[in-house]
Order: sequence, then C-alpha cells, then structure tokens
Amino acid sequence: MKRPFRALLPLALYAGLFLSLALSVWSLVRTETYRQKSEIITSQALEIRSRIWQSREDIARIAGALELARQTGRNVPQLATSVRLLRFNLSLLSHLEYVESFLGTGNQIELDGLIHGIDDVLLPVVLHGGDYGEALKSIASAERYLVRLSSTTVNSSQGLTLEAQIANDAALNRLRMFAAFSALLLSAIAIHQYNKTTREKDQHIKSFSLLFAHMTRTRIAALRLFLSYLNDRSLPTPEMTDAALHTILELDSINEGLMMIGHAPAKVPPAPLGQIFDNIVANCNTTLNVDAGDEVRAVNVPASQFHLLIDELLRNAINAVAGRPDPVISIEARVQKRFLRRSQLILTISDNGGGMSPDLLAKAKQPFFSTKAGGHVGLGLTNCVELMKTMAGRLDISSTAGEGTSVRIYYAI
Repeated sequence: MKRPFRALLPLALYAGLFLSLALSVWSLVRTETYRQKSEIITSQALEIRSRIWQSREDIARIAGALELARQTGRNVPQLATSVRLLRFNLSLLSHLEYVESFLGTGNQIELDGLIHGIDDVLLPVVLHGGDYGEALKSIASAERYLVRLSSTTVNSSQGLTLEAQIANDAALNRLRMFAAFSALLLSAIAIHQYNKTTREKDQHIKSFSLLFAHMTRTRIAALRLFLSYLNDRSLPTPEMTDAALHTILELDSINEGLMMIGHAPAKVPPAPLGQIFDNIVANCNTTLNVDAGDEVRAVNVPASQFHLLIDELLRNAINAVAGRPDPVISIEARVQKRFLRRSQLILTISDNGGGMSPDLLAKAKQPFFSTKAGGHVGLGLTNCVELMKTMAGRLDISSTAGEGTSVRIYYAI
C-alpha cells in the first residue's frame, strides 16, 4: 500500500494546488464583483436622491407660486411648467428599474399615487384655477412624502452597501485562506520533490555501486580461476595469460572510471550519443550493426550512464550469440517526436541469439542472474532497469526462445 500511496501523493498535491488556485481566482473575481456592486449601489442611491431633491426644489417653487396665486386670486406664470417638470421628475424616478430595491413595493405604489394626484388635483387647479388652498395641502403632503422617501433611500442604500461589504469581506477571507493553502501545498510539493530527488540520487548511487561491484566481481572471479592454475604449479596457456592481462586492464579501467565519477564536478556536461557509439564500436571485438542518423547521433545524453548501460547490454548480447554461425548484434537509435511533450530517444540493442522463454526472461531480471556459467555474468537487468529509472527513463526487454533478444531504452531529451 505504501508504493501506490507514494505514487498518488504528487497527483493529490498537484490536484489540490490546482483546485486551491482556481478557488483563489474565483474568490478574487468575487471580491471585484462585490466591489463593483457597492459602487453601483452608491451610484443608484445618488441617482434616486438626486431625483428626489430636484422634485423637492420643484415643490418649493410650486408652493410659493400657489401661495401667491391664493392671495392674489390670479394664476402665476410658469406655474404649469413647474408642475409638469415635477411630474416629469417623479415619473423618471418611478420608472427607474432599480427603484423598488431601495424604496420597497409600498413606497413605489405611493409614488405612483402621487403622480396620479398631480394629474387629477394639481394640474386642473393650475391650468383652470380653483381651490388653491387644497392644492397647497396636496403639495405639502407631497413634500412630506419625498422627505420620507429620501430617508428610506439612505437607509436602504446603507443596508445594501453593508451587505455587499460583508460579502466582499467574506470573499477576501476566502481568498486569504485559499492563498495560504496554495502556499502550503507549494511547500509540500517542494518538500516532496526534494525528497524524491534525494531518493533518486540515492538509488542512482546504489545502482552505480551495484554496477561497479558486479563488473569487478566477475573479473576477480576470472583472475581467481587463472590463479588456481598457478597454485597447481602448471603453466597457463598463452591465451589464458592474455585473458588474465586483459582482465587486469579492464579492472584498472573500471576503477579509473569510478574515480573519475567520484571526483567529477557536480554537473558533468553530457556527450553526443554518436561519440559514445564510436567509442564502444572501436573497443568492441565483435561486429556491430549501428543504425543511427545524424540527428540522433547529435543528441546529448549522460555519457557515463549511457556508456555503462550500452557496454553491459552489448556484453550480454555477445554472450547470447556466442557459437552461432551467423551472429548479428545491432544497435538502432531514433528520435520520436511527441505532441505537447518532450521528444524521446529510443535506443534498441538486439541480437539473434538463443533468446529466452517467458520464465527465463523473468529470472533474467533478477540481480546477477546468468544463463552461461563461467562466462560474462549480466549486470542483472534489474540494475539496468533501476539505472534508467534514476534518469527518468525506461528499459523494456523482449525475448523469444530460438529467435533472439531485444532491449529497448526510452529516454526523454
């Protein structure tokens, strides 16, 4: 259960981070919405109060003119114009689409009744003369109503603004919470990536240690076999002496490579794949068929890791074709372009040896398993697989008994 949890952990962290960032953006948008809503409420309240104040100014002029007309018994010029202007302002106020949210349904009905009163009571007196005292009472009643309406508008706008402000504060609090959660998830992701890098580095060191330990182990075993002939006080054959000398040179080369890696700077520059191919072919006594174009030969790869992998896989292939009348070992490399992803190097090493059955292939992935006693003992394909994992790559093996084996390396470039 531990490994599936470890595999799902980064997905959960990234999913949580994405969700938290999305909610942060949503909260930010909501705060802007509520801010704009507050501004709109203020603007709408000012519009309503402006209409009310204009109407009250019209009423003050109308009241003065009506008082003068009542005392003189004659209609005042422009009184009808002032009444029509009052009706126009009240009508505009009544038809504002947002007025009901400030005044309420009851005040809206009273406002419509006031407009009808102007049409039915005030305008006939102004146009045709009549009871100016009754008209003055009607105007005074309208003045008191508009004062109450102004107060209602102020109270409603304060309530609506306060409601929008509370919602805005809540959105800001959510924004702070989601931002803090995002920061926490980013920290968790950073810690996870650091631990992952550390684990991969440890695994890398372990794989290299196993690789070099095995490569020295097999050669030391060959030297031990050579020394057993000397213990029997019998002279070894020239071929055996040459093989022992070659093994000593190989051990020296292995140790020198290990020291170079140990003393190398923190970041070793990669090398072109073609250069690694040329070096391996030059030092191989077996004919190799290399199929790699200029593009793939120019691809830069970790030199030490790829050289060790290819060399070890070729040794396994050489052992596999030993004794065949028509041995064929081929290396094929190509670059695969991928949509919205990094290109991939695909390197295939294949042979026409005896191949392996499914059961034997499963055993071949165990460390230091060999099908040839006394010969080259494979690195253990398990270690090759693990070494590729440390480079964020993949190694697949396919084999058919009697037909040969193919090892394919996938590496993102």
